[in-house]
Amino acid sequence: CPSCPSCTSCPSCSSCSSLPSNFSSSFSLHIAFYIFFSLAEMTVNKQPTIISRVQGPAQAVLRPAEWCIGVRNIRRAKETWTVSGMNAQSFVNEVVKLVDTLRQGEGLANTNKIVLGKQRVSGSTAYIRIDNYTRVSEWLDVVDLNIKTNDDGSLSINALSFSSGFIPTCIPFSLLCNIAMFWIPFSDFQPEGRVNTVRLEQLRNFITNAIPSISINVSK
Repeated sequence: CPSCPSCTSCPSCSSCSSLPSNFSSSFSLHIAFYIFFSLAEMTVNKQPTIISRVQGPAQAVLRPAEWCIGVRNIRRAKETWTVSGMNAQSFVNEVVKLVDTLRQGEGLANTNKIVLGKQRVSGSTAYIRIDNYTRVSEWLDVVDLNIKTNDDGSLSINALSFSSGFIPTCIPFSLLCNIAMFWIPFSDFQPEGRVNTVRLEQLRNFITNAIPSISINVSK
């Protein structure tokens, strides 16, 4: 505005004085659209959002909610499985296929987005990590399967399911927040029971249904 060098006190310069409010309205509208489409993506998509795909794997490895021994038992479940009728490599292959099937369906327990975090077979031992995200907020629960082959050919599997952090992974810098708040005594209790206990039971049942030739004996 040539007649308004300062653009602060000229009553006739309506276009200049309206810029801040127009910018603010436009910015708010963009934020609203971002939130709307992010929620839509979280609800409909079977995969975690981009920010969870970045933060989730690191949190699954660091698992800060497991650090405080005094309170971690209220948000974890553990079972020991003895599996007969299959070697370690074949068992891992079948679980990998099962995870892919669960990813297309409803996941495990209250976690509807399921990702194969890691798999490894080394001789008579093996390891599987399954990352489980809730549908909208994307809290991350992790299932660890540590597998070893017994002398009689059966498999001994230490199955562990646990909550990895207090803050959902869809929130920026949630990993740093969860590291700082590792001591918070939150639990996995839900009206239908303890989520991690239910998840292990569901996974075990899915495995036996998918592989009828094996038997699984459980001890807790």
